[in-house]
Amino acid sequence: MLNVFGGQKIFISTTSDTHINPFDLSLNYGCSDTGKSEPVKSKVEYIIAFLESIVGANALTGGQKTIIDRCTKIIFEEYEKSNFEDENLLPTLPDFYDMLLKQPEEEAKTLALIIERYVKGSMDLFSKKTNIDIQNRLVSFDISKLSASLRTTGYLVVLDHIQNRLAKNKELGKYTWIFIDEFHILLANQYSADYIARIYKTGRKENAIPTIITQNIADVLKNEQGCKILSNSEFAMILKQKALDLPAICKIFDISNEESKYVIDSPAGQGLIVYGEDKVAFRNQVSRESYIYELKVQLNLTINISNDN
Repeated sequence: MLNVFGGQKIFISTTSDTHINPFDLSLNYGCSDTGKSEPVKSKVEYIIAFLESIVGANALTGGQKTIIDRCTKIIFEEYEKSNFEDENLLPTLPDFYDMLLKQPEEEAKTLALIIERYVKGSMDLFSKKTNIDIQNRLVSFDISKLSASLRTTGYLVVLDHIQNRLAKNKELGKYTWIFIDEFHILLANQYSADYIARIYKTGRKENAIPTIITQNIADVLKNEQGCKILSNSEFAMILKQKALDLPAICKIFDISNEESKYVIDSPAGQGLIVYGEDKVAFRNQVSRESYIYELKVQLNLTINISNDN
């Protein structure tokens, strides 16, 4: 499908030659609600989320988080002095690993041992400088080849790369539309959930239009940040839902009992669009005579087929 629109696919995996440095940082990274840019402070929160996705949800101790804060600030000192302009001074995961080993606390040594295989072992895909060359307006980051244990980490690294890209696009006066598929994966730990919630909330200040997609709505509804993101969404397209999930969805989007009938036991292609206070029921089936159906045949995509043609 990307070929049809002249898009570009970037594969992120342990066997790919493509690398993203999780320590990439631009001057306008992570603008606060007030519009004030505090790049290193914002980066610390991301690095904690990044490392927790590796170590395990809620596995980092309070002491280790303090050490991460300290080490991250130290390795960014020279780059910060260049006003975030000299990319040769950007630190990498090996620099962070070396700084951990220099700390006096045993907790720092323990954390260094845990991440060692991500620095110089078989999982070193995030230990190198970024070498991505984006050539198209439409770009898809594919992390499907990552193992389940690395999926959240890969997602965070890609989104952080996009966060840096947003700052550059804004300087150029460009808007960026971000589609985040399998959104529920990012709710795996509190820090990654907080991170994506911040992107979703402040993205508009960076001229971003974030759109989340998920089939596991139950996992989103169980998460506080997930519910906040849904409730702050101006636009939603809701397809068939399980009866157990429907009451919570109706409450979030203020859907009446009559309107909810369009998303319970509904046929393929039928659903409900929520736009602000407006609700619009739809049934969108694809004719076999259409160009979209032709693409489906060519690319073996799964779409809703009209029974009338």
